[in-house]
Amino acid sequence: MATQHLDPTDPAAGPSPELSTSLEQGGTPLADALAGYLRARATEFLRALRTQRETGGAAHGVEESADAALALRRSARRISGTLHTFRPLLDADWSEALRPELAWLSSTLAREHAYAARLERLVKALNRLSGASAFPTQSTAPRASDNAAKGNLTVGAAKAGALLDRRLTLARTRAHSAALDALGSARFHAVADSVAVLASEVPLTPAAATADLCPLAEAAYERLRDAVTSLPLITAGHPYNAEALIHG
Repeated sequence: MATQHLDPTDPAAGPSPELSTSLEQGGTPLADALAGYLRARATEFLRALRTQRETGGAAHGVEESADAALALRRSARRISGTLHTFRPLLDADWSEALRPELAWLSSTLAREHAYAARLERLVKALNRLSGASAFPTQSTAPRASDNAAKGNLTVGAAKAGALLDRRLTLARTRAHSAALDALGSARFHAVADSVAVLASEVPLTPAAATADLCPLAEAAYERLRDAVTSLPLITAGHPYNAEALIHG
C-alpha cells in the first residue's frame, strides 16, 4: 500500500506568512516568520505531490503532471535553501539529514527540463549557423561567393540537428523515467514524510525564539552577490565562437 502523507491544505487555515515580507517590514523578525515560511513551502510541496499523483498516470494530464513536478522541485529547493541559510536556528541533525535528500530530489526532477532546454538552445544555435535566422549583428544581404558554403552548412546543420534531437530526446525520456522511478521510491517517501512533519512542526532550536533573522539573510545575500560578481558576465551574453559568426 502506498504511503499516505499528511496534506494540511485546508483553505480555512489561511496563508502562512511570507518570510520575505517579514524581513522587508523592518524590526526584528523572530522565529515565527521562519516557521511560517517553512510550513508554507512544505504545504506547497505536499499539494504538488497530490497533483502529481492524480495526473501522472492520465494521458490528458501530461501538462498538469509536468507543472506538478516543477512545483515539487521549486518547493524542495526553497526548503533546502532556507534550511541552509538559517541552519543555526534549526535542529542540526534533522536539517543536515534533510537537505541532501531535497537536493537529490530537485536534481532528479530537473534533468528532464534541462535536456529539453539544451535541445532548444542548440537547435537555435544551429539555425543561426545555417542562416535560418540572422545573427543579431550580422548582415542579411547574401553574397554570391557564400552560396555553396552556405548550402553545405545547411545540410550539415540539418544532420547535426537530427542527431541532437535523437540523442537529447532519448536522454530526456530516460530522465523522465528516472524521475517517475524516484517519485515511487522508498527514498522519496522518506523525504515526503519529513516534509509532511515540517508542514505541522518546525524543529527550531531554543535560541530561535529571540533570534534576529536579518543577519543570517544578509550573510546569504552577500554570498550570492560575491558569487554573481565572480561570474564572467562580460562574455556570458555571447554564444561560443560569436566573432567567427559575425566576421565569417
